[in-house]
Amino acid sequence: MAEVRKGNETELFYYADGKKVPLAVSPEYVAVRVAGEEEAATRALTRLTDSISTRAGRGRVLELPEYQLVVVEVPGGATRGPGASAELDQVRSMLESSEDVTPGPTVFRTPSSPRQEAVIPAGEVLVKFKPTTAPEAQRKVLERQGVEVKKADYPEPGAFLLAARPGLETVEVANRLYESGLFEYAQPNFVRLMPRVAGVDVTGEGATAPADGMGLEAMMLGLEGPSAPRVARGQPTGVPVGPFLTPTDPNLSSQWALQKIRALDAFDISMGSSGISVAVIDEGVNVAHEDLACKLPGYDAVTQTDNQEPQPGDGHGTSCAGIVAAKANNGRGGVGVAPKCLVLPVRIARGLPNGGWFTTDAMIADGIRKAVDRGADVLSNSWGGGAPSSAITSAFRYAQTNGRGGRGCAIAVASSNDDVRGVSYPANLSPSIPGLLAVGASNQWDQRKSRTSRDGETWWGSNYGPELDVVAPGVKIFTTDISGSAGYSGNNYVPDFNGTSSATPHVAGLMALILSVDPDLRSWEVEDIIKLTADELGAAGRDEEFGFGRINCRRALEAAKRIWFTVQVTPEFLGTGRECFIRANCRIFNPGISSVRLDQMMLHSQGPDGREIDRFQYVATPGGVMTPRSGNELLLNNILLRANGNATSWSYRWSLSWAYMFWRPSSPLFARGGVAPDLSESNGRKVPLAIVAHGSGEMPRAGRGTVLTGRTTSMEGEPQGTMTGPGDLSAMSVEASSTPGMATGDTVTIDRQSKSITIVIR
Repeated sequence: MAEVRKGNETELFYYADGKKVPLAVSPEYVAVRVAGEEEAATRALTRLTDSISTRAGRGRVLELPEYQLVVVEVPGGATRGPGASAELDQVRSMLESSEDVTPGPTVFRTPSSPRQEAVIPAGEVLVKFKPTTAPEAQRKVLERQGVEVKKADYPEPGAFLLAARPGLETVEVANRLYESGLFEYAQPNFVRLMPRVAGVDVTGEGATAPADGMGLEAMMLGLEGPSAPRVARGQPTGVPVGPFLTPTDPNLSSQWALQKIRALDAFDISMGSSGISVAVIDEGVNVAHEDLACKLPGYDAVTQTDNQEPQPGDGHGTSCAGIVAAKANNGRGGVGVAPKCLVLPVRIARGLPNGGWFTTDAMIADGIRKAVDRGADVLSNSWGGGAPSSAITSAFRYAQTNGRGGRGCAIAVASSNDDVRGVSYPANLSPSIPGLLAVGASNQWDQRKSRTSRDGETWWGSNYGPELDVVAPGVKIFTTDISGSAGYSGNNYVPDFNGTSSATPHVAGLMALILSVDPDLRSWEVEDIIKLTADELGAAGRDEEFGFGRINCRRALEAAKRIWFTVQVTPEFLGTGRECFIRANCRIFNPGISSVRLDQMMLHSQGPDGREIDRFQYVATPGGVMTPRSGNELLLNNILLRANGNATSWSYRWSLSWAYMFWRPSSPLFARGGVAPDLSESNGRKVPLAIVAHGSGEMPRAGRGTVLTGRTTSMEGEPQGTMTGPGDLSAMSVEASSTPGMATGDTVTIDRQSKSITIVIR
């Protein structure tokens, strides 16, 4: 049965993920069917719309032709108190007396959800038999319930879409099937009416000006005063502040979020790879947009075709796509978090005239699975709702177990915009699905976005709670829009895309950057890296407001690289001939999640022609392993190497190379549920992979005391320690010189952290 008695009340429910989920009759929506053939039905619908607008005031009529339904909305019924039910009763009475319509299925909601959403049992049931259920038993149980198979192997292999009578009977049939014990799941294929979890600033109010008179730049960066440092916490000592590779896109200055999450600093390591794709699972993406590069074909789960292009006004997916991967350095718009990665567009819903979405459980599950099957590495989900679904949960589990050849898709899901303690479904699956992150929104001042936060957007706030993993910027985000008049703004870009929907693609973009650096990472390793490198904003450790903190792209990519170095080089002039030498201090360290053993390191001094002049070589003692986050590091100070020339005319050039081994962790550092990691053990069994990596490059006229940081891109060997050839080169050698036309010993020192330049003339 779909109902149980509690005292004098009747509780309705359905089954999802093996649990009973309560249902309540919606206080905002009534569903009807319009009678007559197509032309007559159109006239009847027009009369109904006119009648609703004149007699019921704010009522709105929503057409769902996919199910031959019309849903009448009475906005605010859930929040306006006792008078709201009377207003809804007036609409029901008017509909019952109309000759144009017949009653439709009851519209429900889940009582735990504070959102203006609705689920409609429109006469379809989704089932998947247990593997042990014999074919004859399958046939008999379906016959007993009077249901017919509408579609097999949908939305997943072994599942069936069944036709049942609409309304409460749909729920009852689904429950009886599940209670038979023959099914992995049996649930109504709910038609879902749900609000988008983001949008533009439709109020026109904008953010309030800060009370302390801070300038625009400080406000955009979220600084608390003119002297606040622009260095993220946890940045390695001695690493220069500020990116070497700054995009030239004209609206970069409007993208405060990229500065906040250190995406521009991360571009020195990677801007992404065209071999990595992010599925934007949404209402479609404008693939012809001037600032987007897509992996095609996309997929439309609404029509089950490859043409997923959004309808006019459905700009949500296009805006999410731009945050992930808007192109860099093309002279247009802004830049995405992973500008060289590709967007795989997947449409799971279409827009409604009330600003919400129409979709079904089967459409969503089908879209997720198609994204996985078409090679998505990351799934970006800027949507959510209160009603859980076994079919949707199964699709996410499929992404984790089958995506990326079994390594699992990295998944980002919005926590929702209700400003309540309660992460919405499916983001609240985070504790049970490795690699799935629940994402909240922060503002320019690193506050959790709430109705009272300093940004002044009082109409929404980011959900929070024990399932929340991280936060990312979600206020006034500049991004792409559907080209032309079909979008939000009419000019291809929107400056104020808001919500946890805009926070989520920031995290998805970071996931894509991490996989661009190391495509062999498993999804839970991506999760660990993001959690471990996030900047804490609340209480020490994980908290319900911010999870593990605001994402930090630079630190995440450093951790994905496994081994890093800093080198400080200064020239010295020694002996009676004042010959040029270089004095070097080296630090080799492991910021990542793998265990690393440095086998050897060589620092080379080279002449202008690249020939070696001198060399320092370090060979590690067996067993010296740098375990993750242990503070283990190798410091080699006061290395003295001969350089070129003397105090009258000199130059130097150096390069650093090394060979190391690493062991990936055998299990996630974070237990399901977000508990802090246990770092007392070295993660169990180690499977060695051999790496050889070298670094080289140029930087002209490095001043005395300049500290450089480097990274390597490397090639993995075969298991069991088989050595490979050299890896790729990274741009990290230094060249400095002095000529007779320049005073001997003059130095120029650039301190990026304090933004100071010191010139010493000797």
